[in-house]
Amino acid sequence: MGKTARLRRAFPWLLAALLLAMVSGYYALTEPVTYMKRVAPDSSITRNPYSAAQQWLAQRGQPSKRILSAAALFPLPDTRTTLVIDKHRGMLTSNQVNALLEWVQDGGKLVVEARPLPGILDTSDASASDWQDNDPLLFALGITVWDSPVPSDAGQEDAIRDLLMALPTFVDSPLQYCLHSDNEALREDCARLACDAPPEPTPLTLHVSDNEPDRRVQLFSDYVIWHDSWDEEEGNAPHLEWPVEITGYADNDYGSQLVQLSLGSGQISVLTDLSLWSSERLLYFDHAWLLAWLTGAEPVWFVRSVAMPPLAQWLWLKAPALAFALLILLVLWLWHRIPRQGPRQQAREESRRDYLKHLHASGYFQWRTNQQMALLAELRKQAEQQLLRFHHQRNKALALAAKALSVPVKELDAALQSQADTRDRFTQQVSLLQSLKNCRH
Repeated sequence: MGKTARLRRAFPWLLAALLLAMVSGYYALTEPVTYMKRVAPDSSITRNPYSAAQQWLAQRGQPSKRILSAAALFPLPDTRTTLVIDKHRGMLTSNQVNALLEWVQDGGKLVVEARPLPGILDTSDASASDWQDNDPLLFALGITVWDSPVPSDAGQEDAIRDLLMALPTFVDSPLQYCLHSDNEALREDCARLACDAPPEPTPLTLHVSDNEPDRRVQLFSDYVIWHDSWDEEEGNAPHLEWPVEITGYADNDYGSQLVQLSLGSGQISVLTDLSLWSSERLLYFDHAWLLAWLTGAEPVWFVRSVAMPPLAQWLWLKAPALAFALLILLVLWLWHRIPRQGPRQQAREESRRDYLKHLHASGYFQWRTNQQMALLAELRKQAEQQLLRFHHQRNKALALAAKALSVPVKELDAALQSQADTRDRFTQQVSLLQSLKNCRH
């Protein structure tokens, strides 16, 4: 008994020591590992390429928003607002172009992405009307967009791809076969093709003033900007519809891809690419500084699809009948839901009348049209048949039936033969005939 008692007292301690040893062993033999898990970004971020730029502007105290239609842009905001308009702005009307440029002339700031000619038109053969039809906003400022003379390595890359395609067809992985080939030149070319990062565009040097240090930006564009004022160097007088002057530009060895113009009290900045302010490229080079420098400390509107009207206006233009029908339905629904003043009218009884009600209505109609005899004809016939069971002689039968029903003989005879002149008398006759019909002697 003593040994068993000691084991019972020691068992909790042994169990606690075992648990302590297991926990200590777990922490001694393992180590925490941190890993990264990819999480899909929110849809509001994927749909907005300037999400990071807008958040950064909010941290600086600059309000910003996206504009997706002409109705939201016009009338134009206060001149303290900076408008950033991309190349998918659609075709601006002449009135909209004049309104924008007059707004800039009054002190507004405009940042525009230059729009190149469509692929079916060659820049060397394009006429002035082609340039104006393609982008009436920038053509009025003397801005045109041309193909960049950057040399391309596409031929060399195509040759390497052709070489990979020419490898033996029995090879499961042509690239792996190429990387382990005995040909050193082939191995180097394959390694460069598979491992090297794609070539990046040459950064641009931004020249704004003598007091500001040069800044660098990177635009992913195959086009350069040309301004008509540069024709003066070749002896040609430029023809400008608006009195603009170049105050800054960003270029490299192949041409300018950013030009800043002054117009009245405002300024216009033209770029060949706005992806430098996208969420993926805002942090590189001086992209964030450029956005802050162009916008100052004022509100910013990122504008897209200026030519697209709002949904209500588009429905009215494209489907007026549908819009009118929806408007009528809305009015009817509101008329149905609006509370009304006055007493409530009871709803009509929708249930169908039963057979007795129909019979009552039919009998009342015959009474009003003096057809009482037709109502009693069948009942009197049955009552006469029952009367003959009392006696074969009518007088004795009437006496016996009147005695059985406790009514005068005259009254019973009147119910069998005469016509009632009032509704009450008619009801009494029907009751009496019904009693005679059901009488048993």
